[in-house]
Amino acid sequence: MDFAAAFTYIFDDRSWTEKLVITVVLAALALVPFFGLVALAALLGYVVELVQNMRSGERHPLPRWDRLGEKVSGGGSVLLASVVYNLPLLVFACCALALPLGLTGDSGSFFSASLAVVLACCALPLVVLYTLVTWPMLALGTVRFADTGSVGAFFQFGDLIYTLYSDLPATARWIGFSLVANAVIGLLAAIPCLGWLAMLALVYPVQGHLLGQFALLIEDKPSRKPRRTRAV
Repeated sequence: MDFAAAFTYIFDDRSWTEKLVITVVLAALALVPFFGLVALAALLGYVVELVQNMRSGERHPLPRWDRLGEKVSGGGSVLLASVVYNLPLLVFACCALALPLGLTGDSGSFFSASLAVVLACCALPLVVLYTLVTWPMLALGTVRFADTGSVGAFFQFGDLIYTLYSDLPATARWIGFSLVANAVIGLLAAIPCLGWLAMLALVYPVQGHLLGQFALLIEDKPSRKPRRTRAV
């Protein structure tokens, strides 16, 4: 995988300014409650199309912001899968908050707050382990969804796990590069105004390109023509 290419490929595209401006607008709208879900779905659909372009060998894979309805539809499937994958964490968080209240009857008491902190500390290793397993599964599911358009690609859990951990070095590189990219982009938040805009502009194109690189590493590139069978 080429970490630097995930940042530099954007500026090889002659229309990068127009594409990034629209990305910034949608990323900002994604922060708005309720309506932001539509913008987030569009951004995730943009990532899906970026992966498709990389899989098909496009020279400039950064997609145009056209066919917005298709992007929202495809990204909505990714968003739904993300909710399903994170549902156990949400249920656990609700239980962790409710248990101290149920035992003490007072959410503001010292004992209740201390118990909540202890539960959170004990659960942290499990949460990290769960994330390390499901995050690559969701990523590979997104790659397969980009190839097939089938939501079921996200929920073939056994096959996803087998594929990921049969090539553990590639999976580990993608996780590491994604975390470092998030850290680099997050540093931009320390720069008022321009840094915030740059952060919103880069996070989806950069992570989408890393996901496309991961797809080319761990999945066989889909052939454009069917293979011919030999005559017996």
